[in-house]
Amino acid sequence: MALVEFNNFNFGYEDKEILSNINFQVENGEFVLLCGPSGSGKTTLLSCIKKELKPKGNIKGTVKFDGKEIDDIEDYKSACDIGFLFQNPDNQIVTDTVIQEISFPLENIGLPPEEIRNRVAEMAAFFGLDKILNKDVNQLSGGQKQLVNLCSLLVLKPKLLLLDEPTSQLDPIASYDFLTILRRLNEEFSITIMITEHKHDNIFPFIDRALFLENGKIKYSNDSREICKDVKEDPIFNKYMPSPAKTYFTLTKTHPEINKKNVPLSIREGRRIINNIDNLKKVETPLPDPTIEFGDTLIECKGMWFGYTKDKVILKDIYLDIKKGEYISVIGGNGTGKSTLLQLVAKLIKPVKGKVSYKKGTTIGYVHQNPMIHFTQDSVKNELCGEELSNLNVNISAKDIIRNKSSNDLDEEVTLSDEALDYLEFFGISHLIDHHPYDCSGGEQQKIAIIKVLLQNPDVLILDEPTKGLDPVSNINLSNKLKKLVEEEDITILMTTHDLDFVANNCHRCIMVFDGNLQLDNTPRSIFSNNSFYTTFINRLIKDQIPSGITLTDVKNIWT
Repeated sequence: MALVEFNNFNFGYEDKEILSNINFQVENGEFVLLCGPSGSGKTTLLSCIKKELKPKGNIKGTVKFDGKEIDDIEDYKSACDIGFLFQNPDNQIVTDTVIQEISFPLENIGLPPEEIRNRVAEMAAFFGLDKILNKDVNQLSGGQKQLVNLCSLLVLKPKLLLLDEPTSQLDPIASYDFLTILRRLNEEFSITIMITEHKHDNIFPFIDRALFLENGKIKYSNDSREICKDVKEDPIFNKYMPSPAKTYFTLTKTHPEINKKNVPLSIREGRRIINNIDNLKKVETPLPDPTIEFGDTLIECKGMWFGYTKDKVILKDIYLDIKKGEYISVIGGNGTGKSTLLQLVAKLIKPVKGKVSYKKGTTIGYVHQNPMIHFTQDSVKNELCGEELSNLNVNISAKDIIRNKSSNDLDEEVTLSDEALDYLEFFGISHLIDHHPYDCSGGEQQKIAIIKVLLQNPDVLILDEPTKGLDPVSNINLSNKLKKLVEEEDITILMTTHDLDFVANNCHRCIMVFDGNLQLDNTPRSIFSNNSFYTTFINRLIKDQIPSGITLTDVKNIWT
């Protein structure tokens, strides 16, 4: 008997259908990936399996868990057997310390103290949490918080884990570590896993099956290798394949003999195929970076120090110049000070020592990593209208936005500028014009926040993790738009991201923050080709043949 079963399931609201004709089963012990554009219904589908989170709306058909319809499952069984992990680690934490957080669900279901201690001890031993059990959860990294959240589900001994983009806010290393833990849970304990993810390179080798959703319908459903064959000619969903599969299908055009091989999903499988291709060109000399002349220095940081206490210094003696027309990314692990650096540059916070200066007349647009901070109106249309934007200063702080939330409502009918309409169409969210921003998906909210700041026409655009929550196609659309802003409108961009492929494909300059310092400051090609671990998937895949190759474009230019 299937553990999860959707039969002719439909869900929607009065004015919109969210899920349509959903039919599939998930067997005990399966690892299933849900993919699709932002707003395609992935999160709603997962939420419909957990009755405590099931959205209110019009429902047809059935969803069953362990043979019972969701609404008929006992509360205790639903709480214990079905665990749900959200994408924002902070949204699930309810206590002060790690040990309290892991114990809390067990206390809720009334287990005796000795049983609680036994289960917490088991979690601590298995996941190596002994040293942080009494630590304040606010002192943990993003990866540690998400692991603690996972443990607080696992102590209940669930049969099914539902995870909604659990690695979207983690750096590449923490993301891989977290997914590796999920694989162990699936392989060693037969816990069934259903997960939504936009970053597919790490997860595809672990899954049994993938479902690709579009406009609330299942468009593709197959095992992990076959689904790559299914979508290779699809102009939308071929972007969802992992890098080894993309490279494989690129090489089949000039080396048809490898068509007999299985589609590679991991770097190891991809390397085996590449290493066995006869006469494959090797390029030992470094690939060139384009020569670009930048303009005057717009922002200058001199000797900046910042810390919240004397004992906790986050950034030390920072010197940074940003020139007109530069496209700069700041990378590094969670908690290294990337967001703090951006807030200092945007003058949202002040350094305890040193200074930040702008060229006269320079304006700054800042997009917070939490897009909801930017929303003050009850519809997307009102957010992007001229009157709302005129109330904002491009240098406005997050505190100012929050303070003005209740006083800025627009009652009169408003019209959008052609520029706003063009941005909505380009990002593919014109249909959301009358929606409340809070009713949009995480990826859609990200796009709305970026559009709102772009409409203020800043000289320097500062983006804190703009790719977070974006599906692969939206990621490419954002990439194209930002490139156009830099190349055609001479806008300067400073951003943080965990998406190393985005950095490799777009940025002129890459800065790596480590231990409070700007450890590396060079072109993405120079940094990634000299790194062994913190680099792009493509670079790890082709390093033996093209050491300085870091993108799929490099593969196409040299091997096809």
